[in-house]
Amino acid sequence: MQEIEADRGRFRLTRRAVLRTGAAALASGTGFARAQAAARPIPVGSAAEIGAFRNDARYREALKRYCDVVVPMNDLKWDALRHERARFDFAGADEAVAFAEANGKALRGHTLLWGEALPPWVKEMTTRAEAERELVNHIEVVVDRYKGRIATWDVVNEVIKYDPTSGGPWRDTIWQRLLGPEHVEIAFRTAGRTDPKARLVLNDFHFEEAEPGAAARRQVALDICRRLKDKGIPVHGIGMQAHLYAEKNIDTEGLQRFMRDLDALGLDVEVTELDVIDWKMPADAALRDKRSAALVATFLEAVVSAKRPKAIVTWGLTDRYSWVGETFPRKDSAKARPLPLDADYRAKPMLAVLERYRRGTA
Repeated sequence: MQEIEADRGRFRLTRRAVLRTGAAALASGTGFARAQAAARPIPVGSAAEIGAFRNDARYREALKRYCDVVVPMNDLKWDALRHERARFDFAGADEAVAFAEANGKALRGHTLLWGEALPPWVKEMTTRAEAERELVNHIEVVVDRYKGRIATWDVVNEVIKYDPTSGGPWRDTIWQRLLGPEHVEIAFRTAGRTDPKARLVLNDFHFEEAEPGAAARRQVALDICRRLKDKGIPVHGIGMQAHLYAEKNIDTEGLQRFMRDLDALGLDVEVTELDVIDWKMPADAALRDKRSAALVATFLEAVVSAKRPKAIVTWGLTDRYSWVGETFPRKDSAKARPLPLDADYRAKPMLAVLERYRRGTA
């Protein structure tokens, strides 16, 4: 951590911190400019679940208070927008976007292409021509609607096979089966053509763990982006979902190397779906919260020490509304506590970690 003095919302490095962080940065090959950049505030935000948003006033107030960035959690996915092939339903997405704009929040769009969360008719497609036509039309309509409003898009989500060392790098989806690897190129090319000013991101998970599979997935993500850039197809960054398993170690060196590799390709990084899967931690809530905060701090420090993310976004804001408890059920009666606020909107130690990055004091 750097020693930072606050002066009316702006931050200056002390002489001791300059010498220490400058030397460390130079020793690691990142340069003194990065040490200074790491002290700048990083926008922090959350994915917003539309049901909670509509029905819970405290949820809306928490988004206003703690978030610089809002992500419609499910309302820009295909199954929310395309109940029927012939028409789009933007009701939920428009509501979330209007809320963000009214409250001065930046927006991330999630997601233009995913092999899950699809309406039944998509899975009934049978030809390459049909799949390409529907994919291009979908991206053109959605991106054009929010052109100049949604600044960043997760263009492609979870396209990498969980274990890319077994049977090739691509996840088995309707898009891969009908279009092959070119479906990624089609998606990025179409999004870039529709809104040339938008930031376009490849979003995926399982990058942070100290396991061979995670290292392989990092390499596949880099290879995908390199091929896009070599073909002149716009791609601006990689999103790391960061669903952190409490029982697994963070690969600090691997993440730092990943950040340097992104730099070499001229790519940004974003933390896009941060939470803690605490199903194997002790039941004691205070202990879990402390350990979860420490895990998040370790992960973010590994990233920020090498490269400043464009944003840090949690997958939900309060334990009251989270996918973790249902998907990773505990063996005891304790409730999952994966997020910065507890089920009663009380701040947890994880929030303090995020606020340090948000305020530029980490």
